[in-house]
Amino acid sequence: MKKKEAEIYVSPVQLSHLKLIIQSEEKDTILDGKFVAPEGKEFVIKNGIPDFTIYNENEKNEYAINLFKDKAKEYDKYQHLSFETFYEDETVVRNSMIDKLHLVPSSKVLEVNAGTGRDSVFIAKRLSKNGKLHVQDISRDMLEVCKNKLHGLAVPTEIHQGNACKLPYADKTFDAVYSFGGVGMNTYSNNKEAIAEMVRVTRTDGRIVIGGLSLAPWLRNTFFGKVLINHNPHYANEITFNDFPIQSRRLNLSWILAGAGFVIDFTVGEGEPKANFEYEIPGSRGGTHLTRYLGSLEGVTPETKKLAQQAREKLGVSMHKWIDEIVKREAEKILNGK
Repeated sequence: MKKKEAEIYVSPVQLSHLKLIIQSEEKDTILDGKFVAPEGKEFVIKNGIPDFTIYNENEKNEYAINLFKDKAKEYDKYQHLSFETFYEDETVVRNSMIDKLHLVPSSKVLEVNAGTGRDSVFIAKRLSKNGKLHVQDISRDMLEVCKNKLHGLAVPTEIHQGNACKLPYADKTFDAVYSFGGVGMNTYSNNKEAIAEMVRVTRTDGRIVIGGLSLAPWLRNTFFGKVLINHNPHYANEITFNDFPIQSRRLNLSWILAGAGFVIDFTVGEGEPKANFEYEIPGSRGGTHLTRYLGSLEGVTPETKKLAQQAREKLGVSMHKWIDEIVKREAEKILNGK
């Protein structure tokens, strides 16, 4: 990893106050070393890849770490079959997903769950020396393969091993975040936490694209679906929009691979969406969205309600305006001693 990039890992909330110890380096690149926390916890840098993994946190993390431990070198030999099964061109599909990031050459991008870098290379080719690409995965074996693929490309790249649910970056660090496979393959320890972390490290108006394997609901009980699930249980994993935070804006869901995979893309906003709740609503009831929600009073008897409706009709005003004026007038009389 580059020396100047080490600050990105030292400064975030999760990894604040760490001390960087360099054990070997080459020019401005740290090859081996470690970050040391005040309480003594160490995060090792090996072959230029820092390891921020929180081990033994839960079974899913251990599953993800071990899943590709002995498969990384062979992984790329068979990945194309996941696309050819559906008569799809892998390059075309992957690039169509990356298109949704709306990248420019100077974009700063994070790829979560990058694996051997099959998408990383396509992302890197869209960035210039003025951009940046950061790559994360929980499997060091996969990252070693990815690192070799990214070597020599124009865009500055940084790779780290770690948990998707605890990204070692400050808030709003990136213009875009991309992740294909983690949600659909159920390799994140907690999908909701992982997506929340992606949102946290993305700037306002930045883009996030998440994809993976998951059969469309209408295909799950078909022959097509049963054959796929029999081959790979990950096709049975379900996506839920309850995993997405309130900052999600203009969210789109697309089905790919003949309905056996999905892509979700959205823009990151600030807090809850904004809306105009204060205009007068036409009609006999009247009021605004806010007065209807926040201004409710104790209920009245059916007889009183009927009389109120008749009175409102005779006056030719909305129920909101009539009641608001009466309550305000009578309350002021009492409070002013009149």
